[in-house]
Amino acid sequence: MDAINRKYFEICIGHGPKESSNDYWMCICGVKKPTVQEAERFYAADVALYGGHVLGVYPIDLNTARACYDFERADRWPVFGL
Repeated sequence: MDAINRKYFEICIGHGPKESSNDYWMCICGVKKPTVQEAERFYAADVALYGGHVLGVYPIDLNTARACYDFERADRWPVFGL
């Protein structure tokens, strides 16, 4: 285990202003929770890929993150807040 205390979050990317069933959700990690604006900037390439903007950032625990998302390359994920 690395020395970084990673926390996991889901971000919702969509066209808003409210979340809908057409939005894209992704798991991110950070040492702290980003604001919507910080997530928008830090994950700009992903936001551009899926279109729209970040509608929300929600904390999730590691077990939920692993159960719902592909962690095969999690060691390569950018870590917000470093």
